[in-house]
Amino acid sequence: MENQPETLNELRASIKEIDTMRRIKEMTDTEREALELTAVALRDAERILIAKMQSQFIKDMEKETASLNEQARTIRARVTQMNKMPNKTLNSIQKVIKIAVKIIVAVAKW
Repeated sequence: MENQPETLNELRASIKEIDTMRRIKEMTDTEREALELTAVALRDAERILIAKMQSQFIKDMEKETASLNEQARTIRARVTQMNKMPNKTLNSIQKVIKIAVKIIVAVAKW
């Protein structure tokens, strides 16, 4: 599928060449009809190739999107985990400070 852009360029060049040849006035009806059929076939091949390229592009984008979504999910999970750790630490420190204040208040009353 790597050669698709080259193939597409070749198809377009061939279509251009056929269109140029179809303008020749000294051509028989049979020759002109054959060139027109060839042009139609080349345009069909061009459409098919473009559709295949679009399909492959969409598949590639879906793969990349899935990968990015997985990375985002991992990052969110880690951020959530990181947010929980300091919270636990802050709660522990808060409890220690409350106990220390109670002790200081009790000692001050004594």
